[in-house]
Amino acid sequence: MAKNNKNDKVNSKVVKKSQPPQQQKKPQQPTKPQQPTKSQQPTKSQQPTKPQQPTKPQQPTKSQQPSKPQQPSKPQQSNKAQQPNKTQTEKTVEKVETKEENVETNNPMGIEKELFEEISTLQVEIESIGNKEMKQKLKLDLERDTQLSPLYVERESILKNIPQFWSTCIFKHPILSALITEPKDISLFKHLSGFNVEMKENGNVKFTFAFTNNSFIKNKSIWKEYVFDTDGVSTSCSPIQWKNGNDITKKKEGEDPSFFSWFSDQDDLEIFDIFKHEIWMFPMDFYSKNVEDDE
Repeated sequence: MAKNNKNDKVNSKVVKKSQPPQQQKKPQQPTKPQQPTKSQQPTKSQQPTKPQQPTKPQQPTKSQQPSKPQQPSKPQQSNKAQQPNKTQTEKTVEKVETKEENVETNNPMGIEKELFEEISTLQVEIESIGNKEMKQKLKLDLERDTQLSPLYVERESILKNIPQFWSTCIFKHPILSALITEPKDISLFKHLSGFNVEMKENGNVKFTFAFTNNSFIKNKSIWKEYVFDTDGVSTSCSPIQWKNGNDITKKKEGEDPSFFSWFSDQDDLEIFDIFKHEIWMFPMDFYSKNVEDDE
């Protein structure tokens, strides 16, 4: 028994000595230190973001984008409630300034700017169509006059033997006769010896009036030319050389303007049409009217 007890003590010592190494293995062999537990892992707030991929906030949002200063919006103009009270003098000055501005912009009636611009744009289109129509008409006239030119030459050789033929036609035209003043216009027209209409290839039309010697003008002939281009109608004329200050275009107060003022007037298409398509093409209609009246 004593021997067994001794062996038991030895075994217990051996066990006691062998136990500590077995208990120390756990700290010597730690579990995966590379993978920390949830408590050791950093939270999302601790995890660094990816700096390599910048986010869109680098682009300013609509609220951060600056507005265009070049095009101010209407709200920049203060309304009536924000405007201080103005005296009657200030209001009058503003009206005068506005009127002057409208006159400078060819808007003397003070029409609202937007309405005036719309009307002006439409009027330009209307005039453009009218000018195109006029040019087409002149083109047809040129083709016709080219064919009629030999007949006009032959006719003129006959009419020059009839005294005051062209002046009689003009006197008897219902519109032209109203533009002729007495006695000076009539006195000068009695010296009219020839009338000619020249249609040029570019569409321009030239009227020439020939005169015999008289006490009014030095010119043997005077002319007026109508020019048609993309800008519209313009005119040019020969200067009239008056004798001894007998300028009958200078009217006195209360006098009617002289017919010969037409040579300095611009863009009078009514008289242009009368001379071109009535007097020149159908002179006998008016001359015969004079003969019938005399009978």
